[in-house]
Amino acid sequence: MDTVQSISQREMDAALVAFARFKIGEIKLFDLEQAMSFDAGDALSRSGLVRFSISKMASGRYRISDEGENAITQAGRERLEALRG
Repeated sequence: MDTVQSISQREMDAALVAFARFKIGEIKLFDLEQAMSFDAGDALSRSGLVRFSISKMASGRYRISDEGENAITQAGRERLEALRG
């Protein structure tokens, strides 16, 4: 039986910012894994802010499949702009 993890807006925002930094090459996958919990990444993938799928490998590392340059949706870009002020 799967358990549902509640993810706060703050965690979602932090995951979005970390993913954006990953996409521009500012951080590596290891850093992304440190900045974003798997549950936050999973919630983010279902949010409509990004286009990626995330899975956890047996080693505990993440596998992220995204749509390259289009991985962050227009709504995601707008949210990033709002966060950055």
